[in-house]
Amino acid sequence: MNVLLVALLLAAPWDVSGVAVGEEPLAPAKTPAAGRDASLYSIAGIALDCRSNVYVSDLLDYSVKKFDRRGAFIGKVGRRGNGPGEFRSPGLSAVVGERLIVLEREKRRIQVFDTRLRYAGEFAVQGGMPVDVVPDGRRGIAVALYNDTSRAMVLRYGDAEGGSPRRILLRPTGRVHPLYAAGRIAVACDGTLVVAYLFMNRVDLYTPEGKYRGCFSIGNMTRPERDVDDGRLPEETYFRKVLVDAAGNILLLGGSQSPHPGRDIFLCGKDGSLLRTFVLPSRSRLIALGEPGALYATDETGTIVEKYSLR
Repeated sequence: MNVLLVALLLAAPWDVSGVAVGEEPLAPAKTPAAGRDASLYSIAGIALDCRSNVYVSDLLDYSVKKFDRRGAFIGKVGRRGNGPGEFRSPGLSAVVGERLIVLEREKRRIQVFDTRLRYAGEFAVQGGMPVDVVPDGRRGIAVALYNDTSRAMVLRYGDAEGGSPRRILLRPTGRVHPLYAAGRIAVACDGTLVVAYLFMNRVDLYTPEGKYRGCFSIGNMTRPERDVDDGRLPEETYFRKVLVDAAGNILLLGGSQSPHPGRDIFLCGKDGSLLRTFVLPSRSRLIALGEPGALYATDETGTIVEKYSLR
């Protein structure tokens, strides 16, 4: 099974979609270990280190798998269980320096490994249901939470291995159902916190100190949000993932309300102005940034990671 494809995505003029022009499949490394272990069954998180190695959380295999930049399988860690280095629900992940951070949402904990896939510790996440984890500076991580008060929170840890976090209480959503407070986050190089909501067409910006700076939305979503908030469970998604590149630009992966559901990537400036829209050739669950100009995306089934060039 091919687990990583390489494709080219052409940069497009203002508000015109990019076009995929080719694919080159790369097979896993031909070693005895690169059979079942290298296959991907349900991708729940992707992260990259400074050498462009790719770490993939596999929900159905209860593991995290490591591939090099060309898709060759390197190794994996994890099995089903509750102990150190074991998983019930390996999810979103991040690499900070030589540390690999893996979020287990249902268990509300973070496990820490080194980039050689050796277990280094774990800690509990308190204050709500964790929905995202991202690098925060050179050493820290940020974790997004929501709870039954419909008020979201971000925990900013100065060290990737835990400790006492700085708590940033986010603006109220104005919605009855608490799930509206679930969002994806990113932290810019200057410490700016970006919060993109899963079930609202809203992206909030906060200063490094946690002060609200403003918000923006994407104007060409297919349908407006419901005018009446009756407390029902939200169904339509707006943003599946948010990233910030080295220049401070914001990349948003559109959800089911996007003009091309799960395929649109909105490139916005630091102030939220829409600079460009890219369209992936197929739907994606997650995106991640790699080496300059490289974008990694999962497919809709969660069994393949594709690499694109945004040059």
